[in-house]
Amino acid sequence: MHRDGESHGINGHTIVEIDDGNTYLTAGLVGLGVQWLPEYMAKKHLENGALVQLFKDWKFEPMPLYVAYSPNRYASKQLRVFIEWVTELMAQHAQGTE
Repeated sequence: MHRDGESHGINGHTIVEIDDGNTYLTAGLVGLGVQWLPEYMAKKHLENGALVQLFKDWKFEPMPLYVAYSPNRYASKQLRVFIEWVTELMAQHAQGTE
């Protein structure tokens, strides 16, 4: 994380690793540790007090998001439109606009 030219890393003790966003969010909601969540996932839980924001003045590197599909298959128009939609939607969330 970084702010005003200052950088720090956080090393924690990992007990569980989760690669599904909804499961990750649920783990945080039941108290299983500190999480790094996209704002769009955490927003309503921050508003209702279920989650508390830490390191408010700090910025984190962008979280990668991947759209996975078979490279051996033709990308249909529907798939291309979906990828463009997801890309635009995530860019809006990254900028804080919806």
